Amino acid sequence: MIIKVIFDLLKSVLTICTLLLAVWFLNAHFNFFGNYQPFLVQSGSMEPTIMIGDIVLVQDRPAYAINDIVTFRNETGRVITHRIVTMEQKQGGTYATKGDANQAEDDSNISEEQIVGKVVFTLPKLGFAISFAKSRWGLVLLLIVPAIFFILDELLKLKRNANAVD
Repeated sequence: MIIKVIFDLLKSVLTICTLLLAVWFLNAHFNFFGNYQPFLVQSGSMEPTIMIGDIVLVQDRPAYAINDIVTFRNETGRVITHRIVTMEQKQGGTYATKGDANQAEDDSNISEEQIVGKVVFTLPKLGFAISFAKSRWGLVLLLIVPAIFFILDELLKLKRNANAVD
């Protein structure tokens, strides 16, 4: 009896994790949730506010202010999440940014067109699961292991039904 409860609980957890990861991947490619976009934090430049492995949920806004944490694309196209420290209205409006853990401001200012959006929510450490899911072993564990659990569950149900008929 206790084994069945543990088995059912494990199956439910794996199902929920698989569904959450599927929603994550679909939203990353098709943007189902409006103007919200998730990003995986891969450096410690915003620590301790935002840690490596966190997921930040970013929303496009019509305007940004000093102290907003924004995600932007730099001149090389790299995605960065830093805090706005100053604003200049000249030159079409530019922003100086800085990572909380960095000693100095970023080398160049960014324009509003470079900003993807403001960080509105942070999911701590979920990025490690996402990174693992994208790896070969993660794919194996997230597809094959749940499939094995579902097959075993069906075989156990068939065995119980066969015993009940006898």
